[in-house]
This record gives sequence, structure tokens and C-alpha cells, in this order.
Amino acid sequence: MKIKNLINHPFESAKLISKVFIDKLFYKFIENQSKKFFEYNDLDKYFILGNHEELKIEYIDIKYLYNQVIKRNPKCVLEFGSGFSTIAIALALKKNDELYKTGGKLFSVDGNEEWIKNTRNKINKDLTKYIKFIFDKPYISTHKGQLVSYHKNLPDISPNFIYLDGPAPDDVIGDINGLSFNSKIIKDDDENIFFKKNSRRIVAADVLLYESTAPSDFFILVDRRYSNSNFLEKNLIYDYKIIKSIIFGGKVTFQKKYQPYP
Repeated sequence: MKIKNLINHPFESAKLISKVFIDKLFYKFIENQSKKFFEYNDLDKYFILGNHEELKIEYIDIKYLYNQVIKRNPKCVLEFGSGFSTIAIALALKKNDELYKTGGKLFSVDGNEEWIKNTRNKINKDLTKYIKFIFDKPYISTHKGQLVSYHKNLPDISPNFIYLDGPAPDDVIGDINGLSFNSKIIKDDDENIFFKKNSRRIVAADVLLYESTAPSDFFILVDRRYSNSNFLEKNLIYDYKIIKSIIFGGKVTFQKKYQPYP
């Protein structure tokens, strides 16, 4: 079946093969260079491990995120899923504020109260004024017959920049017709199938609620969530310049194209 896919989809297959080679040959080098960037600028001290379950720092990801916020200089950033990304965004907002007096603010939404606490405990005092945490349990719903998640209480803002890396499937409550974001098919020693958590890919639809009233420089960065990116590409109403990258973990960006009034 895999060989058949290679033959039937040669362009997509070539991209996947090139990703494997690029990641294998250059990932460690680029990761190390990204880490050195934060060390050279005396920013590595901000990125400390908290919860013992926390994944290691992905310096390529946080450097890309940091650079995008520096480059775009947003007044208002909305983040779904707190963590090291929260620190990277806050550092960039602080830098822009010092250079341009932007006074930018980050609103970080997370459906896990313990994870917010873990992130909050790592935030240096010089960054706290740039961050507002919002805890809100996401719930399962539908959009045009598609299974999605929403947060009930979102910050009443108009963000220039949205970073999408949440919610976690385990944090989404409820089910639709028996379907949830908390199911996983696994097998026991006797090859009997039973269900555990976390196999269905999460698709968050909150971004759609912000789009129609978004500013002209509206920008979305989706971290590794390709199903969510595909959903947004099909359901966002305005025209966007979309850039997809699958190397070094992968990311998709949506930059709103200029929309003149009629």
C-alpha cells in the first residue's frame, strides 16, 4: 500500500522523502545553531524545565516563532497551548516594546490548569506584564458537519497574530454521536482490540471566530497540526498566502492578503 502511494502521489512522496533526508542530515546542526542564538543573546536563561512530563525544548520551533513575532511586530498575540512558546512570544514582545514602544500583549489560552501553572511558574518577572493566561476547558462541537473543538470563553480581542498549538485532545470535553477526541485503538497481548485515549487528530475551530473581524495584518502560525491546517485552509473565508513546511517538525503559516474595500 505504501509503495502504491509512492507511485500514485510522486510529488508528495518526493517531499516526504526529502524531509527524511534533510531532517536526518541537518536537524541536529540547525537545532544547535538555534540554541546558540538564544545563548548568544542571553535569552537561554528564560527557558527552564518545569513539570517532569514536559517535553524537551525544541529550539528550532521557538526561534522561528520568536523571529516571526519580531518581524511582524504585532500589537496583540493570541496563543492556543501554553509552554515554551509562551516565553518565546513574550521575549519577542518585550524586544519590540523596547525598540518601538509597541506595548504588545500575549493572551495564552489553555484547557489544562496545571499546564498553565507550570508555565506561569517559569515566567520571569520582566515578562509577566506581556502575558495574560486564560484557562478554559475546550468542548467538542461541529462545523459544517466536521468534528471540531471550541473554547467557550475566549479573550475579547482582535489579534494580529495567532499561534495554534492547542488544545490537547485529553482536555476536550464531551462527545458527538459517541465520537470524542479521547479515543485510541490499541491491542493487548492476545491481539484483542480495545480503546484507550488520544488517536483522533485534534481540529480546533476557534480561529474562525476571530477571522471576520481580524485586522488587515492577520497572521496565523500552526505548529505541526496538519489536519488543523487543512481544515483552516478549507474553511477560512478570506484569501491567504499559505506556506507549508514539513521539515524540522513542520509548520504552516497563513498571511492574510490585502483586501481592499469594494
